[in-house]
Amino acid sequence: MSIPIFPRYILPSSLQFKIIPNSMVNSSPGRVSEVWTRPGAYWVFSGTWSRIRYADGRVLSNFIDALDGSAGEFMMWDSTHTQLGSWAGTIVTDGTNQSGTVLSIRGAVPNTLIAPAGDRFQLDNYLYKLVEDAVADQNGECTLRIRPQLFTVPTDGTGLVVNDPMNKMMLPDNQQGLSFANRKLVIQDFGINGFTSIRP
Repeated sequence: MSIPIFPRYILPSSLQFKIIPNSMVNSSPGRVSEVWTRPGAYWVFSGTWSRIRYADGRVLSNFIDALDGSAGEFMMWDSTHTQLGSWAGTIVTDGTNQSGTVLSIRGAVPNTLIAPAGDRFQLDNYLYKLVEDAVADQNGECTLRIRPQLFTVPTDGTGLVVNDPMNKMMLPDNQQGLSFANRKLVIQDFGINGFTSIRP
């Protein structure tokens, strides 16, 4: 069963779409700090929709109701993001048993800048961000430095989605949605939140 995509044409008036790290800092009274960098980072989004039409409000309401609260999953896009890299070639994962915050790829145009830091790609329904420029070597291969960590172990040869990459999300609770109590043709402000859904 395919994962539904949050309605693409109903753009939010504001959107926060960011990575939440899982690092930890413990500071002692003497101002000495211990820092732990741990896996477990994830994406969150928080969107606000202002003065949308009643018909569009119904589309959003129906979509959210169909998710059945936190039980559902959906693919979410970031309308504020623009890719700057060409991502030229036929880029796929290179090797098996890959994990962590690096990903080996092949199939890029040799000796070129694949994409600058800040560009994103989708792999197995999850979204990743480059934290370093990705430059292909003479064989069209590269090791991507990414955040967050890989949520799945990709199969060798899996293609990267670089056009409109999205992330699998879930609602944080069962209280998300719109109110139609005023029965107006234009619905006033409302917000929706979500975070990365990691399930078998």
